[in-house]
Amino acid sequence: MLCSKIREETDELCRTLEENEDKLRTASELADVLYHAMVLLAVKDVRIEEVLQLLRHRFSQSSIEEKKSRKSNS
Repeated sequence: MLCSKIREETDELCRTLEENEDKLRTASELADVLYHAMVLLAVKDVRIEEVLQLLRHRFSQSSIEEKKSRKSNS
């Protein structure tokens, strides 16, 4: 049920781009995605700090380097 909700909310977020909806609608849909993603993190016992650490690492390298590092971690 949780994954279907995340998929639904993500689809609604994407539609804000496709249908050129305003910033408030986009922010609202992203808030829904983030909320349900945070619930999933809690279910999986993943701390938001772990996610932020991964994001900091990704933003500190080029996209080519980041993709290579994901392949080597698989």
